[in-house]
Amino acid sequence: MSFPAVAERYVTPDFKQAPLLALADLMGLKSHQSVITASPEIYAPILSGISVYRHLPSQDRKQINSSIINDIPRSGLTARLMALISDQSVQPYWYMWSLSDQELFEFFNFSESTVDITDQFNPLSPPGLTVTSVASAIFIMSKGDWRSLTSDALNSLSKSNLVTTVARRFGLNRSAVRTLGAAAVPALIIISGLNIMAKKQAGAARRELAARGLLVYRDL
Repeated sequence: MSFPAVAERYVTPDFKQAPLLALADLMGLKSHQSVITASPEIYAPILSGISVYRHLPSQDRKQINSSIINDIPRSGLTARLMALISDQSVQPYWYMWSLSDQELFEFFNFSESTVDITDQFNPLSPPGLTVTSVASAIFIMSKGDWRSLTSDALNSLSKSNLVTTVARRFGLNRSAVRTLGAAAVPALIIISGLNIMAKKQAGAARRELAARGLLVYRDL
């Protein structure tokens, strides 16, 4: 896989001026840029191959693995490059650059839909739950013991912007929300977490789409 085939899908100035540096930066390899740019004839095909690794036939994948193991000195960079490959087999959506254009559009649309659905609950936002109260509640729930949440913690949660807004959505006042009990708290925090995560994912996908010149003005 040649390097220009990958670099040319990006339209940003950094890719036009220094495509190998831009690709290394995009893949989280900024700390290794001096090593990479010192041997572009070796690293350009490797980085290009990794960026499209999931979409290649097995023979090409073997060639990329072999190049990482045999063609460059063993170092922290070697381990990092292998990790970029293995991570894709675990969860390809960790790396927006590893997605095809179609996959990227699908992931962007899915994340945007998740934001729309969970936005109706108006999740955590200042002045909302404090970091301490959320962290404490999540820690207790992670131990499977949400019923042991103290009345102070529940009281703090029930007065938060998140819970108050949800109450309004369902036509409930604050006292009515408190009667929902501790069982409602984990659900509200999970919904909030999903919303925040989806917004970050949609943002990452949007930036990648923009870098590839694939977004129309209304999507920016």
